[in-house]
Amino acid sequence: MNMLNRMTADLTQFRIELPAQQFEFDALKFNLAEMRWRLNVANSLTVSIIESAAESIMITDARNIIRSVNPAFERSTGYSAGEAIGRTPAILKSGRHDRDFYRNMWDTLNKVGQWQGEIWNRHKNGEIFPEWLNISAVKDSLQATSHYVGVFSDAHTREYILERLNYLAYYDILTGLPNRHLFLDRLNTTISHARRDKIMLALMFIDLDQFKQINDTLGHKTADGVLIDITERMKSCLRDEDTLARLTGDEFAVILPNLAHPDAAGKVAAKLLESCAQPLKIGAHELRITASIGIAIFPGDGENANDLLRHADLAMHSIKESGRNGYLQGTHGKSSDNVSH
Repeated sequence: MNMLNRMTADLTQFRIELPAQQFEFDALKFNLAEMRWRLNVANSLTVSIIESAAESIMITDARNIIRSVNPAFERSTGYSAGEAIGRTPAILKSGRHDRDFYRNMWDTLNKVGQWQGEIWNRHKNGEIFPEWLNISAVKDSLQATSHYVGVFSDAHTREYILERLNYLAYYDILTGLPNRHLFLDRLNTTISHARRDKIMLALMFIDLDQFKQINDTLGHKTADGVLIDITERMKSCLRDEDTLARLTGDEFAVILPNLAHPDAAGKVAAKLLESCAQPLKIGAHELRITASIGIAIFPGDGENANDLLRHADLAMHSIKESGRNGYLQGTHGKSSDNVSH
């Protein structure tokens, strides 16, 4: 009897527990189904956003193979999804950027997980065009990069590009200084004002001595660092009303308006030489830079831009031929007034 009672009790307990377990299992299935539905909705929304985005979107895997592009990408590049998927972003390479550009891009992307900047791409038809690119690295659960998402922004591109192209037309991209085009415009304007007001101005040509050797032996990155640092040093020697411009790789020019006396130009040149000659540390390299400066004075050395440019250039080359690291100020580029080494 006791055994029967125990069996009855066990069966009763089994009947009671079974519905509870079944309820928990059904609830779990419901939760999983709801989670799957929500995930599908989220995925569908994400796809819809990407597909309808005005910006071009490209997704690559960790090996930089294109895995997905949106319709905006197809429209802006001329490549269909079928043509782009399976290839690398190199199909858009314009040739406008050197290896250092891409090396710096990937260094930043790998360290920070994101890179953004202006990039020139090539359309399928061969046309080259600028865009603003934002690349983000996507991490997996182990924090390893699984994908890269590139967004080519067209939202502000037109206005930005117009401003950027206007800037590049008049300014040097590395130093931010006026380029030759803007420099010549300012020189002509300054000459007109000096002629009208019957005052003097000085024009200087500045050439960094043996800069090519730095470029050839230490590389473009170090050479660019030198140019940027020397630019800041020279700016600190000038007044707000003066113009410092970069004409070519290592050649600069200065316009000194409202000159009280011709000797004032020599004093400025001496300050520039002293500033350039201070030890310069770029990365692991400690360098000493010297310069050769030629000076022409309006109106004594010329009453128009062409004459002043020619005489300043002659004076600069005379200094370089006589040993570099100095300035020459004199009528028609001759050493009749002031020579300094």
